[in-house]
Amino acid sequence: MSYAITLHVKGFTGVEKYTFITMAASLVTSGLLLPFAGEASDRTGRPKRYLIFLTLLTCTCCVAISAAGTAWLILALFFVANFSYNFSLTFYDSLLPTLAPREKLGAVSGMGVGLGYAGTAFAIPIGFLVVARYGGADAQQQLRPVFAAAGGLFFLFSLPLILFVPEKRATKRTPPGVSIPRLAYKRVMVTLRALPRHRPVMLFLLGNFLCVDALNTGIIAYAPYLVNVFGLDARQTLLWMLPFSLAAGVLAVAGGLLSDRFGPRRTMISAGICVLAALLIAGVARSFPVFIASFVLLGGYGLSTIWVAGRKLLIELVPEGQIGKYFGLYNVGHKLSIVGAVAFGLVADLNLRGIEAGGYRLGLLLQTVLLSMGLVCIYKVRSPDGSGR
Repeated sequence: MSYAITLHVKGFTGVEKYTFITMAASLVTSGLLLPFAGEASDRTGRPKRYLIFLTLLTCTCCVAISAAGTAWLILALFFVANFSYNFSLTFYDSLLPTLAPREKLGAVSGMGVGLGYAGTAFAIPIGFLVVARYGGADAQQQLRPVFAAAGGLFFLFSLPLILFVPEKRATKRTPPGVSIPRLAYKRVMVTLRALPRHRPVMLFLLGNFLCVDALNTGIIAYAPYLVNVFGLDARQTLLWMLPFSLAAGVLAVAGGLLSDRFGPRRTMISAGICVLAALLIAGVARSFPVFIASFVLLGGYGLSTIWVAGRKLLIELVPEGQIGKYFGLYNVGHKLSIVGAVAFGLVADLNLRGIEAGGYRLGLLLQTVLLSMGLVCIYKVRSPDGSGR
């Protein structure tokens, strides 16, 4: 979806900004509601039920995009699909502690992220074949079948989780007659007011927010950057996602092992530095091999490992029984981190004198500012035992 949606919408509108604005709006909407998801997960013990519903909604909207004939309908369906997918992540993340003891969570998280990127690598050849067989010749038709294929694959590979992953036990039951949304709102306000007293958690959430802002932008900007800076077509862009996905999958597993061995904080910082280097090199590179090497190797490790190490670090920082609540805030940061995406979408359409595709390059380089600020915050985080791991 991240690969295809930007190119597909631009085939209708001719500009980048509408896709990035829609992406930002869906992330903000899901982010504002995620704390309620965290409370519902902790108090009902039924995260899988919510997760299944949101998965089905995501898949249905993906398939419907293939049949949509106007840019505004495509954007509306994308809004719902992206909202429901991102809103589901708190329920997904809250299942993580049911799968392994704390000392193994880094490895399990790394395997999950690694398999996610491996899934992308598996899906890319399928998408390429679908486009080659069913895609039209013009920009409005070429990528149309990709969305139906994505929705179908998403549903198919969600079945193991739906069928076999155990339900999370409720840690705190809600008293009869008490509204979970109202209780969630009160508890979120209490948690936010208390954050300054929990400095490590506050610094982590702020730093993670800034780092993920740059990552979200890099993911959605990858395809339009290849097309507009290096002149690749849609099919070539799809193929060049394959080495990135394979590298990220392998390196995510390595990142999980490093988190368990050296600590999630140190591992997260190393990943952020790699992303920073990748953005700087990619933003100025004139040679496509230089660009792709930096994005695949440095970006692949950094992008996947920030997710892996960040989840383990949060679990180490928060008290037992409050995982869902804090993962709600953690994911709020992910969804509200749209500053970089909006900036890229607006800057990319600019024509800078003397610099070919200068707007795209500037948009990518702007992400280094937020990422650097985020790394400073993560560097200042200390674990409850006082260590810097």
